[in-house]
Amino acid sequence: MKPMRKPIFIALAFLVLAALLRFWIAPLLEQLPANYSSETLYTNENQIRDSPTGKWITESLISRRVDQAISAKANTLIVEGALHVYFEDGSVNFETAALYGVDRRTRENVPGLGDTIRDGQFLFPPHVQQGRYVYWDPIYIGPRMATFDHIEQINGLRIYVFGFTAENLDETKGYDYLPDVPERYRAVTNGQGILWIEPISGIVVDYEDQGAASFVNPGTGAPVAEFSRWDERYTPETRATQLRLASEARLRSLLFEVWLPGGLALAGLGFLALDLFRRKKTSRRLFSDDLA
Repeated sequence: MKPMRKPIFIALAFLVLAALLRFWIAPLLEQLPANYSSETLYTNENQIRDSPTGKWITESLISRRVDQAISAKANTLIVEGALHVYFEDGSVNFETAALYGVDRRTRENVPGLGDTIRDGQFLFPPHVQQGRYVYWDPIYIGPRMATFDHIEQINGLRIYVFGFTAENLDETKGYDYLPDVPERYRAVTNGQGILWIEPISGIVVDYEDQGAASFVNPGTGAPVAEFSRWDERYTPETRATQLRLASEARLRSLLFEVWLPGGLALAGLGFLALDLFRRKKTSRRLFSDDLA
């Protein structure tokens, strides 16, 4: 029979496996996939008019955000992010699309990629901190600042709640279907809202915002009049989907970052203790033999 492997080698094997899971496999599993895609839908109550003196019309709109990776490298993605807002008859209220260069691990905007210079986040990172994040996404054409506010429990999940603001964003291109845009006016947006984020996964499980867009004099930059006011939130179906995705990603992270590495590390420490016990037992036996 082959002699039994020494406990020290088994212990080292368990400890190496624990380290590989925690510091190599777990980060790989958290990366955005090369074929990353996402779709979220929003209920959108909107007041709109087509001129500074026009009559306000209240509409229930359909908002749809679509993100799709169109190319991938080892550590980065090029993501096309688009927002489509439609009236119930299918006509366009607002549309915009942009290209984002995204770090697959941190979800940050990558300098030199995408169709404009961006900083901060595209998506929120795994292990979100209770702080402040600058981020860009298709919902608004420019950057927003998200600031941690408090913690809530939703469906048994611990959720970080952030407030955000968007200020003086030039969204003229998205409203160029209006009669005097951009020939006479530019369109500038201000908004604020709330993000509910599962912190381990970084997934937004609920979202709402309110804002207004105004006609602006292109020469002076002075606001002329508001022409759009909205209040939107994830649909119930989107909330349910996002909560499910966050729960799955959270469990996967805990499994590969905590539970499996922790179990392997404990097993390794157990074999180290066994090896130490055997060494002490052998030493005592040899000492007894010497005395005899």
